[in-house]
Amino acid sequence: MSSLDKFFGLHIDPLTIEGKTWVVLLAALLGGLIGLERQWRGNAAGLRTHILVCLGSTVITLCSVEIGHGVRGNNVGDPGHIAAQIVSGVGFLGAGAIMRDGMNVHGITTAASVWATAGIGIALGASPHMGELGVVATLVVLATLIPLAWLEKKFMLKQDSRVLIVEVVAADNGPAEVMELLTKHKVGVLSVQSQSGMSSEGDTTSSPTAGATRHLRMTVSLPVALETARLSTALSQLPCILSFQIE
Repeated sequence: MSSLDKFFGLHIDPLTIEGKTWVVLLAALLGGLIGLERQWRGNAAGLRTHILVCLGSTVITLCSVEIGHGVRGNNVGDPGHIAAQIVSGVGFLGAGAIMRDGMNVHGITTAASVWATAGIGIALGASPHMGELGVVATLVVLATLIPLAWLEKKFMLKQDSRVLIVEVVAADNGPAEVMELLTKHKVGVLSVQSQSGMSSEGDTTSSPTAGATRHLRMTVSLPVALETARLSTALSQLPCILSFQIE
């Protein structure tokens, strides 16, 4: 009995249908745990996607191992030839989860979780001994996705970049009031472009006291805890702002 057939002390023969069944079920479980976390956060690649990626990677690796042992007599193949294609193939799947929204890129973490799930599947299919590594890797992935995401939100380590365009009354320190409001809401100002604004005449949102205006185009970083809707409400309540747009 080889030590490679030991899974946390339990003997599993991956060359039998019973052993393969246990490995495939474990792949569905581990992939499902990661996918459940992604789906709970509202990502497109969720429970079913991660289960299928992990399960598919496991089955392909099991086939590669079987070929390596020789499925037809002594005709032994390369056990890593087929499994190696998983790494490159799953990259295209992960790329589909990445979306660009203005200056921001979303879905990179989900794409990485899909890629990591494929690696877990490869470990499960390689041998029961490597399957132990797959279980440990699943726990580390979940620890990365759940507690670290909470820390990012609590300490505002991750910020969302946006372009804020504001038409503001130049008199009575209007631009300064806008900057003060952004500072109050912990919005980081990365860059500011200021120029003379357009006439407020004919603008139904303009203040009756509006005179000369300034057109501010700012690149800002929003804390995770601050939603765009909340910032819009705060901006709309500032009397010196004639109009604004968040891109």
